[in-house]
Amino acid sequence: MRRIEESILIDRPCEQVFGYLSNRTNDPAWMVAVRESHWLDRDESVAPAWIGRRGRMVMEVRGKPVEFIDEVTDFRPGRRVAHRTVEGPFPLQTACVCEPAGEGCRATVVGEAERLVRGPLRWLVEPLIARQVRRSFRADLARLKEILEQTARVERADR
Repeated sequence: MRRIEESILIDRPCEQVFGYLSNRTNDPAWMVAVRESHWLDRDESVAPAWIGRRGRMVMEVRGKPVEFIDEVTDFRPGRRVAHRTVEGPFPLQTACVCEPAGEGCRATVVGEAERLVRGPLRWLVEPLIARQVRRSFRADLARLKEILEQTARVERADR
């Protein structure tokens, strides 16, 4: 199994970081490849996640839209939300984890897949794709940090 994990320190309380991360409607704002993300029941007025809740995500992969249906496999409010693909081009498990770090929060994104590609050249292509996914995770986390810390700067300026 291939595991890719990246983290970043965000100068915001974990409750705020997790609140943003666990709201699917925010996914397109902080994840570059995500074009659409919502719960299948489309009821955003209830708790953002629970084990077994299913969602739909459309990502742009190599210039083409790719659809995933996922299911929440772990939900610990303020701390961790994890999903697994139930329909999509390949099986994938993901998690967003928030851990206190001083006055801020360490946000971690984890992706695990049995395989990233198929075929006889898998051994050659898979490390390249893994490197690309790792760069994407880093860029997404940097974007998340900018969004959340910018919001905090605006809130402080408004006081």
